[in-house]
Parts: sequence; C-alpha cells; structure tokens
Amino acid sequence: MQNPRNYLWLIIGICGVSGLGWLINSFDPNYLFPLVIFFLVLFITAFSFTFYITNIVRRSLLVGSGVFVFFLLRFLGLRDWYYFVLLVICLIFVELSLQNR
Repeated sequence: MQNPRNYLWLIIGICGVSGLGWLINSFDPNYLFPLVIFFLVLFITAFSFTFYITNIVRRSLLVGSGVFVFFLLRFLGLRDWYYFVLLVICLIFVELSLQNR
C-alpha cells in the first residue's frame, strides 16, 4: 500500500507558480536579488511538484536541480540542444549511481 500524498507540497507548488508569475511581471531581470529569488522559487516549485507526484526526495532533488540548471543555462545564453542532452544524461547517471541495489 502506498503512502498517502501530502497536499501541502501541491499547495507549495501552486503558490510557487503564482509567485514566479508575480516575480516575472514585477521585477527587472537585470538586478541580482530578484534573479536569485527567481531561481530559488523555481527550485522550490519544481521540488514540491515532483515530491507530490513521486513521493521520493532523491528524485525530487534531482528534478528540481535539473530544472534549476536548465534555466540557469538558458539565462547564461547556452541554448544549444546538446546542453540539454548533456544535462539529461548527467541527471540519469546521478540517479542510477545513487540507486540502492
């Protein structure tokens, strides 16, 4: 029997999406502080949605960090397709290396 889902993570994710929308519409991305807050809220939102869906902390951290790194690469101007492929390969490798066998 599977553990029941905690709806708090879903609520945090929905609030995070709403906060991201407000942050994007309110602040200029040229300043450092709103940019740091954006990436922090982005990580927390991705983590909370993934944790609500999978109920596994390790995978949630990997997906949250993957989303974080993907958007960081996009912000830095690294938009070629092979950066995405390398990121996915790295995340799969970390997941496979951390599995309990």
